[in-house]
Amino acid sequence: MKGFNLIGYATSPLGLGEDLRSFAAMLDHLGIPFSVIDLPTESQGQVEVRWRHLSTRDFDTSIFFMSAGTCVRLLELQPQLFEAAQRRIGYFLWELPDVPPEHLPALRAMDQIWCPTRFVQSAFFNAARKLTLALPLPVLRREGRGRDFRAELGIPRNAFVSLYLFDLHSTLARKNPQGVAQAFLRFAQQRPDAHLVLKANRWQDLPAEALAWLPPHPGIHLLKETLDTAGLTDLYRSADCYLSLHRSEGLGRTLVEAMQHGLQIVSTDFSGPADFLTPENALLVRWQRQDVAPDDYPNACASWWADPDIGHAAQQLELALQRSRLGRNRAGIATSASFEPQALAERYRKVLQASL
Repeated sequence: MKGFNLIGYATSPLGLGEDLRSFAAMLDHLGIPFSVIDLPTESQGQVEVRWRHLSTRDFDTSIFFMSAGTCVRLLELQPQLFEAAQRRIGYFLWELPDVPPEHLPALRAMDQIWCPTRFVQSAFFNAARKLTLALPLPVLRREGRGRDFRAELGIPRNAFVSLYLFDLHSTLARKNPQGVAQAFLRFAQQRPDAHLVLKANRWQDLPAEALAWLPPHPGIHLLKETLDTAGLTDLYRSADCYLSLHRSEGLGRTLVEAMQHGLQIVSTDFSGPADFLTPENALLVRWQRQDVAPDDYPNACASWWADPDIGHAAQQLELALQRSRLGRNRAGIATSASFEPQALAERYRKVLQASL
């Protein structure tokens, strides 16, 4: 049967869930039927989905949207999900240059491996030595409701506002909001009217000390409210700049979302975002190679990532302020258009048809 079985976190507000949903949007655009197996999480059911070509049929090709480590556990717990399909594709994310040996069973179980960027492609191909394609997924545009976050947070209308979204379960060492706060503090020494909004996700089950690194400063605002997609759109629209001092990203979806809304971008010049960030659409931050400590990243073997230059980031924030006075980030908006479902669907139509 021609179509795809999509297996992953279809109704959970996770990045991996958004991968599945955006792939489904691309299939909808092409008129390709698909079924969905929604794997349970603590946040299952929080995202509403409506697809025109959703089917209850079983198709020959299954695509697994998850980490390779999760896929290994799924192989053990539900082997029937893998045995039922004639063709298996793993759409896997990873955020380090090296893949740990514990993930190899998942790579071996797949006929092909797909991933969002050349950075991830290189890591998986070096580990699996099988067909591995870099196929970025759509980043869906969302409508807002006009919520005024500046008014709610007491931020003046003409203030320069930087924003960063991070998930406390994605490891703080990798997302590095601490570095974001440090760079902002340096920048704010010369720009006391500047503000930083930090949006934290999935903090509820963590101890209070998980946010102990956050410095007290009148210009730093921590937002812990769970936002739907419309709320996130309004949050992006409230800012002038998106500041990401990540040590590594598989894709960097929030960077694309920020560009969709015309924000100036200040970002570490490393890993997945290097596929779409350029000196024209972003202010890139220098970095030095840093070994990954055992507790920095789950299941990390001996590997490394980037340690961004905080002083350089503060300098780039000043340039972002100057650019913001000239208007929105038009180069970033143009780049983000390449992540529209229609654009990617046409680009990968032949790949999808060959995989049916």
